[in-house]
Amino acid sequence: MRSMPIKSWNYFLIFSALAVVLPAPENISMHLPYFLLCGLGLIPLAHEAAKLVDELIGKVGDRIGSLLNITLGNILELIIAITALNSGLYNLVVIGIAGSVITNTLLILGISTVIAGRKQLNIELQAHSRALSTNQLLISVTLLSIPSVFFWNALRPLSEGSEKMDNFSIYSIIVAVLILGSYLMSYVLQLGTHRSFFIKPKQNESDHTSGNSTSFVKIILMLVVITIAMALVSNHLVDALEYLVKGSHLTPLLVGMFILPLFSAIPEAIVSIRAATNGRMDIAMTSTVESSVQLLQFVLPCLVLIGIPLQNYLHLTFPPEALASLFGAALVVQWLTEANSLNWYKGILLLITYSTLITGAVLLK
Repeated sequence: MRSMPIKSWNYFLIFSALAVVLPAPENISMHLPYFLLCGLGLIPLAHEAAKLVDELIGKVGDRIGSLLNITLGNILELIIAITALNSGLYNLVVIGIAGSVITNTLLILGISTVIAGRKQLNIELQAHSRALSTNQLLISVTLLSIPSVFFWNALRPLSEGSEKMDNFSIYSIIVAVLILGSYLMSYVLQLGTHRSFFIKPKQNESDHTSGNSTSFVKIILMLVVITIAMALVSNHLVDALEYLVKGSHLTPLLVGMFILPLFSAIPEAIVSIRAATNGRMDIAMTSTVESSVQLLQFVLPCLVLIGIPLQNYLHLTFPPEALASLFGAALVVQWLTEANSLNWYKGILLLITYSTLITGAVLLK
């Protein structure tokens, strides 16, 4: 990424501007080109965000900087999901979140691990951060499988949401509050009572702060502006996606779990790959695994609660294919990182797992 001149990236911002100002076309033949335009529009914005993240990490350290970055990135995911929720696309909301988790933990983490493995035979991971994030990921999927099992047994035909408050909507709200509470308590652990286990002393980051004169507030403000721009582009991306699903033979499972996340996960991908290239795999782990945890334990429960005033009550459940894929991704990440290390072969295994899932979605629809 650094080899490309800054001016060249500025040219790509034309796609971003077009994606913001052009509405979704009514012509069916233009739906796919418009969808691709919106996806391309996210790339230069994500590149600028990644450069700002490097500066932010230089100011506050790897851990806090990475956590702030994934929070801003997942605000984008939240906005995309709210747009779909407001349109009553319940299935797309839950499948989209599942797809983002699968893309982050298998595809992006896999690519990042292979890249980092070119320079390091054994990639050491921060033990406490790794254990917390991978355990949270597995527990998240386990907690979300419980409502799914009750849901499949209680309701026919299957529905991921409802326009009226029913018993399952109430159950989803209760579980969402519990999951959200557990996620917030994890920050009490890592930023409060056990801070010394998770955050390195600031002097360890001195090599990243030299020559960095941009203030912390300015960096945050710039990141917020770029995030808003990405949200506007993503809003049009969702509109184009809705047209694509209705006007093509693409299944919601394929589109929601694999096509949309390839675009919405671009910010995490650029940050993760840049970090892996520089041998900073802990940042890549935060941008992928911990971002996925935040999607499951913060974004999804928030969507359940946001659905109350919208009168679009999201059921806290996943279709069987999505839930099985989530479990597979969580287990593979847990097993491959439990020794607190990675290597290029483990990256290949992550990519093979992702390839197996997407091939099934394409061929067995």
